[in-house]
Amino acid sequence: MSTPCLEVDLGGVEHNARVLVDRLGERGIAVTGVTKAALGNPDVARALVRAGIRTLGDSRIENVEAMRSAGVGASMTLIRSPMLSQVHRVVGQVDTSCNTEQDVIAALSAAAFDRGLVHDVILMVELGDLREGIMPEDLEGFVAVMVRRPNVTLVGLGANLACRNGVVPDDRNMGELTRLVVAIESRFDLPMRVVSGG
Repeated sequence: MSTPCLEVDLGGVEHNARVLVDRLGERGIAVTGVTKAALGNPDVARALVRAGIRTLGDSRIENVEAMRSAGVGASMTLIRSPMLSQVHRVVGQVDTSCNTEQDVIAALSAAAFDRGLVHDVILMVELGDLREGIMPEDLEGFVAVMVRRPNVTLVGLGANLACRNGVVPDDRNMGELTRLVVAIESRFDLPMRVVSGG
């Protein structure tokens, strides 16, 4: 019995990624290469790295662990909130994670403290797609609690759009994300390295 087979043109992946890296780099935008559709396949990940991508993103810790085990040399971002049962694995393998819950951030903080590490956090904000995120009016209070936790650092804000309800990035929601970034940077004297409206 034959089974379906997926062939991946690694040269094509590398070429396309390099075009994106070059074009967006001219505008000061860094690309995160998302590997989740390839289940963290190390060959795909290495093609992205060869193209100039410095950060890989995946939604599963198992995929990140597979890439780490294969020696893929890139910063890793978990592009979803970690499960509480996996926080020790996350801080051991992932540089940055996307988060929306104080309980999870507290657990990441404790796990990072236990390992003597600092874990970077991107807070996800709800801007209309109704998939995930902190409500904009709750963000400053959320950050005020988070920044007091040891061994975790707020490095950015993100919004998940064009996903669950098809709300696309536009001037209104990207303007709101920009306003929130400016407010958090100003209120907490904390530069946001990552602003993602993907």
